[in-house]
Amino acid sequence: MHGTSQSPPFVRIAAFLAMAFPMLASAQTSRPAVLGLSGDVSNMQIAVPAAREISPLSATRPSSDLDVKLMGQWAMNYLIRTPRPELGYEPVFQCHPLRCPPVPHGGDPVVACDTDARMDWEWYYMRDVSGSEAGKEVEAAFHRRIRAYIGPDGRVWSHPGAFNEGATGAKYSAADRVVHIWGATKILKSLCEDFVRTHDPESKALAQKVMKALKGLATWDDKGRCWFACGMGAFRADGTVVPNGWNAQPAPIVESLVTYWQVTGDDEGLAFARAYADGMIDNCQPGAIRFKADGSVTGGFPFGPHSHATMHAVWGVADLGLVTGEQKYTHFSNGVFEWMLRRGTGTGWFPAGPDDCNETCCISDMISIATLLGRSGRPEYFDYAERYFRNYIANLQFIVTPEFEVYYRRLNLAAGEKAVTQGLDELRKFQGGVIGGSGVNDYENVLLGGASGFEMFGCCAPEGMRAIHTVWENTLERRAPSRQEAAGIYVNMALNTSSKWGKVVSFMPDAGRVTVNATMKDMYFVRPPHWVDHDEVRAFVGVRGVPVTWAGAYVRFDAAAGDELTITYPLAKFTQEVHGLWKHSAAKLNVKFEWLGNMVIASEPAATKTPLYTGLLRQLPPVAAAP
Repeated sequence: MHGTSQSPPFVRIAAFLAMAFPMLASAQTSRPAVLGLSGDVSNMQIAVPAAREISPLSATRPSSDLDVKLMGQWAMNYLIRTPRPELGYEPVFQCHPLRCPPVPHGGDPVVACDTDARMDWEWYYMRDVSGSEAGKEVEAAFHRRIRAYIGPDGRVWSHPGAFNEGATGAKYSAADRVVHIWGATKILKSLCEDFVRTHDPESKALAQKVMKALKGLATWDDKGRCWFACGMGAFRADGTVVPNGWNAQPAPIVESLVTYWQVTGDDEGLAFARAYADGMIDNCQPGAIRFKADGSVTGGFPFGPHSHATMHAVWGVADLGLVTGEQKYTHFSNGVFEWMLRRGTGTGWFPAGPDDCNETCCISDMISIATLLGRSGRPEYFDYAERYFRNYIANLQFIVTPEFEVYYRRLNLAAGEKAVTQGLDELRKFQGGVIGGSGVNDYENVLLGGASGFEMFGCCAPEGMRAIHTVWENTLERRAPSRQEAAGIYVNMALNTSSKWGKVVSFMPDAGRVTVNATMKDMYFVRPPHWVDHDEVRAFVGVRGVPVTWAGAYVRFDAAAGDELTITYPLAKFTQEVHGLWKHSAAKLNVKFEWLGNMVIASEPAATKTPLYTGLLRQLPPVAAAP
C-alpha cells in the first residue's frame, strides 16, 4: 500500500524528473505516435536518450522494476490463508479492507460457483509464476470442493447466490440448487488446467463429461450455431431459464472450450467453441446483448452491457482466432476490444457498467485480449497490456504495509484497539489479493463519488491474479512458425520475469533498456515500445553493439545459450488529458496524467486519499514466510 499522502503535484513533476533523470534538461523533442490512450496526448519529450554503451548485468545495479514472481508469491498467501476449513474451504466474496471487522461472520452466499471457481484456476497459475510448493493440502481440499459441484450427468449444480451478489444476507438450501452455466465454464477450464499439469485421467474424463453436458444444454440452429437460453445464468432442473439480469450476457465458454481442445485433442470441443462464437457474433441468443458491426455492444442491464461479463466472453473468441488463424474471430474480438478501449482512459481504468467505477475483473480481461491480439498481428497491444498491469494490477495488489495500518487504525478508531488488531490480523490473510473497486487516480474512487472504492471483491482478487499469470506468460514466450512470423522466443513486454526460455530484466524507470539472459540457442525477438522511433533503437550482445535487425516490431537476435541480449531505446515522457468520459457520474471531470514510458507518474487532480500514482514504482516487501 502506498499510504495516504497525495501524489506529487504537477508543479513538482519537472523537478522530480530532473532529479530522477538528469539528462531531461537537454531532452530531445520528438513526436512518435502514442496509441491506445483516450483524450489528447501532448508534450512528448525524450526523458532519457537511448544508451549507446552498456554494462553487463553482473556490473549493473539491480533493477527496481516490478517483480512478477514476487507478486505471485504474495498471491499464494491469499490462496492458502483465505479458504475456511470449517466452512468446507469456502473463500470470501465480501472483504472490505477499510472496515472493522473487514469480513462478515459466517458463510458467504455469493461465493458458490463464482469466487471459489475463479480461485480454483489460480492455484495452477500462481504456482507457475511463484514456483511455490506450499499449501498443497489446502489446494487439494479446494479442488475437491470445486469438483463436488459436478453432478453424475456432468451438469454443474449450485445455489444462485453468485447471480444475486447484492443479497449478501441470503440463505440457500439444497432446494435452491440450479444448473449453473457460469460455474460450469469455470470448472471446465480448471479441469483442463489440472490435466495438462498432472495428466490425471480423472480430470480429463470429468472435463469431457462437463463439456458434453454444456453442449446438451445449448440451443442449436440449423446453421450449426449455438447459445444458452439463459446466457451466462442458470437453468432449473426442468430446463427452464432462471430469470436474472445476467441472462442477457453470453457465457464465457469459448475460452474453456479452446483450452479443452488444446489439452485433450478432442475436436468436438473445438467445433463447440466455433458454434458458440458464431452464435455470439451473429447475435443468435434472443434477448441478449447485441454486438454491432463496428464493434460496439448494446443491451443488457439498464446501464448497458456489463463490461467484465462481456469481455470475459470475448476473450475466448480472441483465443479461438489465434489458435485457428480464422480472421473472423480475430476481427470480431478486435472490434469489441477497441470499443471498450474508447470507454476507458487507457491507463487501465474501464467502466464496470455504469461509468462510476472500475473493476479489476475487466482489467484482467483486457490484458488477456490485448496479449492475444498482440500475438495475432497487433504487437502494439502488448504496450496496452503492460500499461494496465503497471498502473492498476501491480498498484492494487493488497499488502498491509505500515502506512496502511496507520490509515486503518485512524479510520476505525471508534471500534477499539482489540477489534482493530483483530481486523488487521484478518486482513493479513488477504494479502496478495487484488483490490476490485478502484478509481481514476486512487483506491477510494473519490473523483467518481466513491462507488465500490477500496473493496476486495471475491471475483476481482483472483482475476487480478490471472492478470499476473497472463503477463508472466506473455512477457517471454515461445512461438511456433507461422505465415506471419518466424519461430523463436519473443519478449513482448518490459517487465522483470523469468521462465525456462530465459530471464528478462527491465530498466524502468531509469532508462529504456531490456536485457534478456538467453537460456538456449535460438532466435530471440525483443520488442521496444510501439512509440519508439526504430532509428533510435540500439542492440547489444553482451556489451558489444551489434547491427539492429528488425523482424516487424521486434529486434532479432541469433542467440547462444548464456548470451545477454539487450536493446536500448529513448524513454519518453508525455501528457494525456481526458475529459467527457464519465457522462453520468462526473460529466465535468477533466483528468490529466503524466506518463513516463508505459507508467503513469502523476495525475491531476491529485489523489486525496490512497493514490495509485506516486511517481515511484510499486515495491513489494518480501513475503514474510514465503509461501
